[in-house]
Amino acid sequence: MRSVISRSVDRLLHTTALTSPAAVDPEVATFHAETPVVDLVVGTPLFRADLIRRKRHGHVDLPRLEAGGVDLVGLTIATRHPDLHGTLSTPHFWSLGLSRSERAADMAICGAFLDRIEAWVEASAGRLRRVTSRADLSTLSRPRSGVGIFVGVQGGHVLDGEPANVERLRDRGVRMLALAHVMDNALVGSNTGRRKHGLTGLGREVIAEAERVGVAVDLAHMSPAGIADTLPLLQRPFVLSHTGFVRLSGQRSRIPGRHFTRGNRNLTDADARAVADAGGVIGLTLSTRLLGGEDLDAVARAVDLGLDLAGPERLALGSDMDGALRMVCDAAGLPHVTQRLLAGGLDRPTVAAFLGGNALRVLGATMP
Repeated sequence: MRSVISRSVDRLLHTTALTSPAAVDPEVATFHAETPVVDLVVGTPLFRADLIRRKRHGHVDLPRLEAGGVDLVGLTIATRHPDLHGTLSTPHFWSLGLSRSERAADMAICGAFLDRIEAWVEASAGRLRRVTSRADLSTLSRPRSGVGIFVGVQGGHVLDGEPANVERLRDRGVRMLALAHVMDNALVGSNTGRRKHGLTGLGREVIAEAERVGVAVDLAHMSPAGIADTLPLLQRPFVLSHTGFVRLSGQRSRIPGRHFTRGNRNLTDADARAVADAGGVIGLTLSTRLLGGEDLDAVARAVDLGLDLAGPERLALGSDMDGALRMVCDAAGLPHVTQRLLAGGLDRPTVAAFLGGNALRVLGATMP
């Protein structure tokens, strides 16, 4: 019964707009295959007990990662969705086999998801490879020898109030930590939270600890006040792993509280410029809702705006596939994104930087 609920949620949430695209031009296909492709964020661990086999639903599995030419993907873990009162989270936490008391501790939930990811790697017979160091990144070469994975966590509440848990997560292979997620927490406010407050003392401690131990700080989901408080503190390269832009997808919500809209979930022009000026890399989502459109043209518009606001060295792919959102395409459809960007007049170095070069640079600067 629990697996049926989980699959039903997966099918309902993870739909795709681009279902029958035309074939990719052979020259574009060759360029895409020869270009490192990195997706900073997919939410598959929460919704899928099996990554290895091809699924009829969802956005990401190993066969589609391979078909899409993905070299490295960030498998992200989230441990709380209180804005949905548990209706999304609970079936998936059941599947982890945790007791009721264990489900009360975010570190325990995160640990169970990490076990799931390790089991995927073991079951893949070399088709998946853990990437936890600069040395591992250097092995992402041609010809491709497996899809690399690194682990990120969304929501600093995972630490159960203890900055020392950052190092424990690092030791389990976590290499990216978003302090915020869909709700305010004790570290920082969320852009979809009630108060949307700034960075707290605990949040400052966690940032310092993450930079000390080699975990990339991720500003995704962070409130504008939190971004403003965080940027002056950062001493190492960082990411804002997945977002769209307010200008393309609607205005900020007038409704107080945790109401999710395209506007309050996305970056303003000012915040995008501030993140780029501080040395961050911004991951662009492929969510139709956050892009403000259902087709590849919407992706191209967002990339063009991101390049204008942040510059060609500051924009990356952070699709948020399998993240409870409808996508323009699934993982196998990424060559079509490449084709549309090239057809729109972007040069190959700019497209290559967006597809993977910028993400590899920041990860290489933060991993031990």
